[in-house]
Amino acid sequence: MNRSYRSGSGNINRNVNRNRNRAVNRNFNRNVNRNVNRNVNRNRAINRNFDRRVGNRRGYNYNRANNNWRRYNSGYRYRGGWARPGWGYARPWNHGWYGGWSRPNWGWWGASAAVWGVTTLATAAIINSSVDNAVTTKTEYIVVPNTDYQLYYGSVQPTNDDSVTFLVKAGDGDYQITADCKAGTLNGQQPGNASEAELLNAVCQVAFGSV
Repeated sequence: MNRSYRSGSGNINRNVNRNRNRAVNRNFNRNVNRNVNRNVNRNRAINRNFDRRVGNRRGYNYNRANNNWRRYNSGYRYRGGWARPGWGYARPWNHGWYGGWSRPNWGWWGASAAVWGVTTLATAAIINSSVDNAVTTKTEYIVVPNTDYQLYYGSVQPTNDDSVTFLVKAGDGDYQITADCKAGTLNGQQPGNASEAELLNAVCQVAFGSV
């Protein structure tokens, strides 16, 4: 009789403990999963915000200030015959007026530069040297100073005395853009950040700058 009672008590205790352990494990797993998911979502949000901030500062294509850039999908990058040693004098169009301003004469420059916290853009000497090196090493692009943009300098083609079309690599894509060097615009819009201003400055120097 006592043995049977003990046996019954043992089964009850085992079942109680088993159920208690299941409940504890279930709650523990829920809490762990909840915390993991929170951390994952928090990290995603942090990374997303970080990428937005860095992208805007460095000029990555997914956070361009100007969203009217059109992706260039042909895979063919035009290289003008002038893009060779002595390229500055080989340009077959009107050039030389741009001057490579460190403080460009664009109406929007002063206020925008103050917002961006910059005072100057890359000089003509820096950009010209980059093109010289690229030509010598047979590299089809130059890295635009202070950005992550890659300008295919040989693609620069003036459409008149003030404007040019060109190709640029931004992030994971190539884009064809029109720049108005007199008005200081990209696809009809003024640059939205310092990186875009540097891109505009580099393109205009390659097209119309003195060497």
